[in-house]
Amino acid sequence: MLFHVTWDFVDQSEEGERRSLEVFQQWKPPAGAEFKGFYQFADGSGGVAIIEVDSAATLARTTAPWVPWLHFTVTPIVPVEEATAIGMEAIQFRDSV
Repeated sequence: MLFHVTWDFVDQSEEGERRSLEVFQQWKPPAGAEFKGFYQFADGSGGVAIIEVDSAATLARTTAPWVPWLHFTVTPIVPVEEATAIGMEAIQFRDSV
């Protein structure tokens, strides 16, 4: 499954920044998680990633190390072509009722 993940920093202290960067330098995504895009906002307030995972548990393992410093918003996403087809199916169903 694909997820749009955003985060905001909850600990913007100098010590929080230092510690989170130390952890990040040693971190690797867990097995089953592939980052398709990974960006920080230019204003330093947070960031965004597109992550493909094999399960909700893998997504939890991906975000869990960062809970002391980040607040996450996670939204499942589908490619626009698939979303369009689903939308058309829904219209056809409603028209049939």
